[in-house]
Amino acid sequence: MIEAIEQPMSATPDVRRLRHLLAERRQARGWTQEELAERSGVSVRTIRNIETGSNNRPRRASVDLLLGAFGTSLAELAGAEGLHPGHEVTPLFLPRQRDASGHWPHPVDPDRWRGPRPLTEAMAGRDDDLRHVLGTMRRGRLLVLTGPGGVGKTRLALTAAARLQERFRDGVGVVELGPCVPESVDPAAARDQVHRAVDAVLADVVAREPGRELDLLLVVDNAEHVVATVSRLVLRLVVTHPGLRVLITSRRPPAVLSADVWEVSPLPAGEPCADAATGSPQGDGAALPAAVELFLRRARSTVPTLDLGSRLPQVAELCRRLDGLPRAIEAAAHCIRTVSLESLLYSGPALYMFDRFDLSAVSHHRTLADSVRWSYDLLTAEQRDLLHHLARSFDSFTVEDVVSDHPAGAWTAGSVVCGLAELADASLIRVHRGTRYGYRVYGWIKAYIDTLDQDSGRTLGA
Repeated sequence: MIEAIEQPMSATPDVRRLRHLLAERRQARGWTQEELAERSGVSVRTIRNIETGSNNRPRRASVDLLLGAFGTSLAELAGAEGLHPGHEVTPLFLPRQRDASGHWPHPVDPDRWRGPRPLTEAMAGRDDDLRHVLGTMRRGRLLVLTGPGGVGKTRLALTAAARLQERFRDGVGVVELGPCVPESVDPAAARDQVHRAVDAVLADVVAREPGRELDLLLVVDNAEHVVATVSRLVLRLVVTHPGLRVLITSRRPPAVLSADVWEVSPLPAGEPCADAATGSPQGDGAALPAAVELFLRRARSTVPTLDLGSRLPQVAELCRRLDGLPRAIEAAAHCIRTVSLESLLYSGPALYMFDRFDLSAVSHHRTLADSVRWSYDLLTAEQRDLLHHLARSFDSFTVEDVVSDHPAGAWTAGSVVCGLAELADASLIRVHRGTRYGYRVYGWIKAYIDTLDQDSGRTLGA
């Protein structure tokens, strides 16, 4: 097991009471010490020593990880059990999994929640995003979370909704639009399916107390393929129901001028080291970049005995090559069970490495490749042509680069600006905003385009 390096807690009556609480909670769940070790990342020996009392000065990080396996924290136990929370210490390699307010993920009240629920573990590197979403939804009525597939929009929305559920008399309703047919395929069917999905949630609330005005937070998830329908429906709903607030996730933001828009960006992986074999991602003692933190968490849950603490530069480099995309990082960490870190670095963002990682439990896209394909299939033929050209020709670029590079000047500045705007709205290229805007095709999108080009070449060759 990986153990954090820090000062131990002092030996007090609180610690003796704590060890009894841990044993009682473990036994109430029916877990063995080995099972608790797998869930928490703390070694069996440490758990045994705490429970038997032979270790009366356990490390604070170990206590936090153990309590985290039960979905609580030492600070939260203080009021209920009379314990003293003690000083805060940040583990070196396994940061605590807390949200933006320093708490463990907020539990869902089943009487105040309709639809898919948030994951039970805290997010990595989303403190600023969560604070923004919470603040915006407390003062506004309509917020759109946008960003590439797999960046964590759904998880952020559901986590924020769980924190806000008590502010609304009718709680939270979640509508998952992923299964709806795209508007580009059948506009009438898409409109009917979206309306039925939203009406089902609202009707359930109205049925409880007919005639009473709604006071609800509505989360509309995965709206990129039905943006026109969602735009019209949401505008009607917020006018009709003054107590309704709406949080939308979509790779392509709906055309609702009154909505606030927040772009959920990939996680930072830190600056590259001069020598990836030595040093730390950001210097000794610095907090881990969010992408690295996420990889370590997932790797620990996949292979609890694997210690990557001395290989943080290589982990950071892998996260950079994956452009900080949480879904790709989680897939890579899942592969660490059977594929070495060196092999993952060698393969880079090759999507075929992750096609066997099933994401159906958290997404209507089964794999990372399916997620990319979903965005690609929503493009027009002209948008696909431009995306292929950008992926083949540039690492980073400006509008002028694209115009001057295209043969015979077939693309005017106006057509390039429109094309880049459409691809950026589809969350397929990243925009670097400044005095002069720059653009870059995400690495995993390039890998997908390369696969398509290779398959097309093989077809033509045949």
